[in-house]
Amino acid sequence: MFDISLYISLSLALAGILLQIFKLNKTSSARHKLKNLKFNIISGLFNTIFQIKLFKASRIRWVVHFLVFAGFIFLLLFHALDELISMKLFSYYEPTVDPYQFLRNFAGFIVAVGCIGFLLKKFYSAKSDQRIKGEYKNLFSIFLILLIICSGFMLESSKIISEPIFMEMVEDYAGIDEDSGLDDLKVFWAKNYNIVFEQPVVSSEELLEEGRILNEDYCLYCHSKISSAFVSNILSDGLKKTGSVLNHFRADRYLYHIHYLLSFLMLISLPFSRLFHIFLIPLASLKQQADVKTFQNRDIVFNSLTLAACTDCRICSDVCSVYPNFVIADNINVLPHYKINAFKKIISGAHLDVEELNRIKISNDECTRCNNCTDICPSNIDLQSLWEKLAYILNQTVPEAACLPDTLQFAKEHDILFSPTSFKNCVQCTICTNVCPVVGYCSNSENDMTPQQIMNLLRLGKKKMAAKTQMVNNCLTCYSCQESCPSEIKVTDILIELRQAGTKC
Repeated sequence: MFDISLYISLSLALAGILLQIFKLNKTSSARHKLKNLKFNIISGLFNTIFQIKLFKASRIRWVVHFLVFAGFIFLLLFHALDELISMKLFSYYEPTVDPYQFLRNFAGFIVAVGCIGFLLKKFYSAKSDQRIKGEYKNLFSIFLILLIICSGFMLESSKIISEPIFMEMVEDYAGIDEDSGLDDLKVFWAKNYNIVFEQPVVSSEELLEEGRILNEDYCLYCHSKISSAFVSNILSDGLKKTGSVLNHFRADRYLYHIHYLLSFLMLISLPFSRLFHIFLIPLASLKQQADVKTFQNRDIVFNSLTLAACTDCRICSDVCSVYPNFVIADNINVLPHYKINAFKKIISGAHLDVEELNRIKISNDECTRCNNCTDICPSNIDLQSLWEKLAYILNQTVPEAACLPDTLQFAKEHDILFSPTSFKNCVQCTICTNVCPVVGYCSNSENDMTPQQIMNLLRLGKKKMAAKTQMVNNCLTCYSCQESCPSEIKVTDILIELRQAGTKC
């Protein structure tokens, strides 16, 4: 049965991988040109396995990620595929002997702890900042891995306490019965291996010693001390009270089927879950030559596979230079990981109204192209090129803003406001605020912002918000701020133009 299920799962997984590649390639906005590619396969694989970029971003996250990855790979290769690998490499391999028994528990433990830590961090991040909605669809694979690990521990624990399995092992490997010391062996296993027998055994020092000798003669070759399976041993202690019922219904068989079916489900869902980035990160590591000219000529090697390599880790947003824009304006599309989601919608052909496209365009235009997100991206995605490509697409598709609800149209006759060089040299020294009579004499309820704060809003591209402040209307146009500014910024003239533009909002 399981052989057939395995072949079906492998076939469905392969079909899913081919389907994903077809869909992603279909949404690519340009054809591949191999001459433009700089292949860096070794670097890509190295980053996939050891997550070098993640190490640079966060040491703690790297340790957790690497331990989970290493633990899962160990379980896959040396446990799930033990007949193909472990038994071939180690002539004395048995899953119930050390160090394999201990390593299996240790690997399962660190994978489970890593998954729980990841889920807690995800829920905490969503709770601490309601503006950043959690992408809970990405949690499916994490939940599935956690279920596989937990079902594996429960399976091993149920086998530890199982009297039917004990009797099968005695019959197959020991060949002893009541007359040759079976009761003595039961006493020893009940005390040292947590076996739960339907008929309670009576223990004594003499019986334990006889059982120990029988265990050394028949069992010790294939069974290490159960204490080395530290997780399963603890669970088996907890199951002993209901052991008779579990053994009667052969809970180990049900858990065996559940464990394997969950593993097959993960294999089938591999192309459609978060785990698929294992294959996509090496592809994202293919370096590409990109500049504005190549984007305009649509001659860039651009593949949406690099978008799919995003794991939604949000590290790019943590280092984003325009994160303050998100804090001020609540425009979620400013954050790089949300821009990636918007990009996916655009290239997939999803319908987006003009207003939404305009918000995405405004957000992308606010990007300073500092390259912080690309430098730190654990998936090695060339985000800088994506933002350039997104700007090119939006410039071709988004019409000139006529009178959109969330935009403030500043006429070109406002020369100062129209030129960002007018206020970009502001160093936030607060001199303008210190000499402003409005700030000095007005209470907080009468005045909301200082001249220095308004200059900062303008640097962040928030002209509409700046125009709506009380400070703009309260300004006495005494020119004290402008005359005192060490950067020679025309602060008062800017406030006057903001006042004029605000009346047209």
